[in-house]
Amino acid sequence: MAILAVGGNSAEIFRRRAAEARIHVEHWTGRKPRDLVRSIPKAIEAVVVVLDRVNHVLVKRVGREASRRGLPIYYRKRGRRSDTGIQTVPDPLYPFRFQEDV
Repeated sequence: MAILAVGGNSAEIFRRRAAEARIHVEHWTGRKPRDLVRSIPKAIEAVVVVLDRVNHVLVKRVGREASRRGLPIYYRKRGRRSDTGIQTVPDPLYPFRFQEDV
């Protein structure tokens, strides 16, 4: 199983949490021009878009491609911990939380 994290400065928190569930995480920063021409790899089963410092055109393109392929797509407001508490991905596919350990 693999997920694609698009945006944010680092995908380290995703990788740490995904390691517990043996999930591979691929990360695109969303700032590089070549990210606009990349296609979502076939092994990806879900997409997480971190809306923190990401190219808006890339967000639209990745969203369209994920929808076309029938992949679930999740949008995160920030890549860092927020004051709103723990936010989980509402899907049994992901038993881990996308938040840093306290």
